[in-house]
Amino acid sequence: MPRVAALPLAAVALGAVMAVAPGEAAAYDVLATPCPDELLTCESAALRYERTNALPIEFDFDTGWVPANSPLQVHLWAAVYANTQVRLQGSLDTAWPQVFDLTTPGKPGGGNFSYHYGLDVGAQGAIHISVFGQDYSWVGDIPYVPQIDFQVQADQEFDGWGWDPGVSMSSSTDAVRLAQVSIGDIVGGSIPGIDGGFELDVALEVGANYQTDRIVVKDVDGVPVAGGDVTEEGGMTSTAYPGGPSIELNVHPEGSVAYDGTIHLIPAFYVELLGQSWSIPIADIPIGFPITNDPWIFKPKRVHVPLPDLVVEEVAIDFGSVEVGQKNLEPFPLFNAGEAKIVATVLTDDPTNFEVFDPTVEIEPGITVDSAIRFVPKKNGEFTAKVLIGSNDPDAPVQVVALHGVAFGGAEENAGGMGEPKPSEEAGCDCSAAGQTSGGGSAGGLMAIAGVALLATRRRRPR
Repeated sequence: MPRVAALPLAAVALGAVMAVAPGEAAAYDVLATPCPDELLTCESAALRYERTNALPIEFDFDTGWVPANSPLQVHLWAAVYANTQVRLQGSLDTAWPQVFDLTTPGKPGGGNFSYHYGLDVGAQGAIHISVFGQDYSWVGDIPYVPQIDFQVQADQEFDGWGWDPGVSMSSSTDAVRLAQVSIGDIVGGSIPGIDGGFELDVALEVGANYQTDRIVVKDVDGVPVAGGDVTEEGGMTSTAYPGGPSIELNVHPEGSVAYDGTIHLIPAFYVELLGQSWSIPIADIPIGFPITNDPWIFKPKRVHVPLPDLVVEEVAIDFGSVEVGQKNLEPFPLFNAGEAKIVATVLTDDPTNFEVFDPTVEIEPGITVDSAIRFVPKKNGEFTAKVLIGSNDPDAPVQVVALHGVAFGGAEENAGGMGEPKPSEEAGCDCSAAGQTSGGGSAGGLMAIAGVALLATRRRRPR
């Protein structure tokens, strides 16, 4: 039967960790829970990251006066502003028993990459023409609505973290008429009889790529874990176990966003004066973005990983002298000093003379459960054996308790146990009995030992 232990220092420390006052924020960001497919030897922490860059792209251009040496010229400039967002979702899975294997599976459909761009454009015009020996010149701003809400947007979901080659998307707009101004409004009375106008169309092509380069895992002191960064899909790292009821790790992805694209400025500037006409012979002025590559570093999340921590205080049990055909039952406590549930298997390497009272024990955090061993000698002599306690404790998956007992009063001809008095139950253990057959005890014990050895040596495969 489970009982609350007379708490040692380890349990007091555990209580301090687990007892968070109402309204008090936990020191960590994410609490790991048992992995769905490996409940006893794996903890999974759901991770979600989001970062938005709302600053302008450092991109400004100026065409200067074009075309060069033309009687009609335009001077165009623009600045592009960007709002880019990346969202990532996945998990940090911590597996044991021998070392902590750390994997970072991405959540299907959990990633999102989006951007929203706007464009500001300015324009000037210049006229230098000659008609019948008369020179006409004008330079000035071409009036139009200055802050044009010209937008291009894209949004894409993806699986995983967006490892190399990353997630790419692009979008473009149709040509949009930004300005249409009569030449009379521009020049006014400077050139009598002049006619014509200025038009400005613009189109935008934008491409962007997000790529996660690595997932950084560090301990709470900021030291990278022994296995280094995770750098690829399905990658794995590892960390040592310092002992105790839990571990905490700081985790964050690091990547980059690359932008490229083209702005198409399509001016039309034409003039008619005294039967003559002029126009700019340029249909499209494509201006490419300089390629930029911005580092994209997410804020770390602190992951708290609860662990089982089995404390076996007994290192040896001495049953003293027991008459052949009788039995002596000795309890021994198993304390869970951790923060996760313990499932333990208890068996002996001599099940003929030492019987396990509770072969399987489940222990909740902060609880002590009494297990027990019975010494049931079948013949005279001194007997020694071991109790093997295999559990999901990552630090000590197998613990050993030494057994000793002396048997007396048995007839040598009945050393095999034939004709023994029927053993009587003895009190003294507040346990729940578990069946164990004498005929199959040895084979069952060997199979259980193999199971404990497997639990102790198994390593979780990378996903």
